[in-house]
Amino acid sequence: MRPRCAACKKRILRSEPDLILRRMDPENPMRTALRLVYHVRCQGAALKRAAGTPTLWHMTHRYIEAEAN
Repeated sequence: MRPRCAACKKRILRSEPDLILRRMDPENPMRTALRLVYHVRCQGAALKRAAGTPTLWHMTHRYIEAEAN
């Protein structure tokens, strides 16, 4: 099952790259407290979400080709 974009709520297809935004746990920064997936075209919404919350965020851009990751 493919995830849905946290911004536009549409499914993210295997044929398109995506962004994974992780909010790290304040007590243990090595652990993820929240994981959100976005389309690349919805990057502005992901950046806005991260800027609105004063915690540590980690964004990963996943490409279609395995060699690029």
